[in-house]
Amino acid sequence: MATPDPDTNAPSAITYVVVWVVLIVLATASQLLSDVVVGGSGLALSLVIATLKAGLVAAFFMHLAHGRAAHRMAFAAAIAFLLLLVLGVIADVGTRSIASVYVDDVGN
Repeated sequence: MATPDPDTNAPSAITYVVVWVVLIVLATASQLLSDVVVGGSGLALSLVIATLKAGLVAAFFMHLAHGRAAHRMAFAAAIAFLLLLVLGVIADVGTRSIASVYVDDVGN
């Protein structure tokens, strides 16, 4: 039985250390941002930082950057279904005032 060839596209240990340091820097920036910036702009910046951190974790620690295409497609499908769920919740909450004329206080 032949042994499988090692993955030549796999990142080195240095890459993982650099990604870990970047994650620590982004976490620190997020913490400092929460103390300094208030309001809607602080929330938007925090969401951008969180998205960057999630992208780094998915790409390197979940091996999506150098893994099989099927794994990336499965991850993309999961994200698509999550977005569909979130959009459904937003649509439900956004249309409650429209449906309230058809529903009385008891819910009938």
